[in-house]
Amino acid sequence: MIRLVMIFVLFVTMSFTASAQLRYGFRFGGDIATASLKNAETWSLRNRSGFSGGLVLEYQFPTCGFAPDIALLYARHNTRLQVSGSNPVSFGRNFIDIPLHLKYKFWLRSFSRTMGPMLYTGPTLSIRLDHNNTTPLRTHRLQGGWEAGIGFDVINFIQLTAGYRFALGNSIASSPLYPDATLHPSGWNISATLLFDF
Repeated sequence: MIRLVMIFVLFVTMSFTASAQLRYGFRFGGDIATASLKNAETWSLRNRSGFSGGLVLEYQFPTCGFAPDIALLYARHNTRLQVSGSNPVSFGRNFIDIPLHLKYKFWLRSFSRTMGPMLYTGPTLSIRLDHNNTTPLRTHRLQGGWEAGIGFDVINFIQLTAGYRFALGNSIASSPLYPDATLHPSGWNISATLLFDF
């Protein structure tokens, strides 16, 4: 995952030309967790809404609608563990998210390439910032996922998107009480991105 991100950054840097458009910006959004926990009979999850925000770098290809971007976001994912007979506890809610979106924009000719719907998909890497040594469920520091969604580019300056993040693999690092438990911290998300020319 980290190699993929590094290759993308090098590609954007080395292939930049005057006819293409490399832009930076800011992304703000919210999410609704749909994390699932299996093989843990007396445990359950409480999924809540969260938020994210950070920096974005986008490369718009000059001859087509392909426009990949990469972001560095602080994210607050609100999922807690409900242990039978006790209050819900957090096993890690603060993350640094690094999503790589491979986008394609369908420019509407009647609007002179100033508006257009778009599709996106791509991998994402989440880095947990919290320490979870005091909970019965410990998660991996690095958690991978895959995002897919739709959006709309307005006047080539504002992007509004909505999508879903699919968790890849089991996020549990250790669970002594339920060694076969599996956790998949997926979720819906919406975001707004403001982009500026260098």
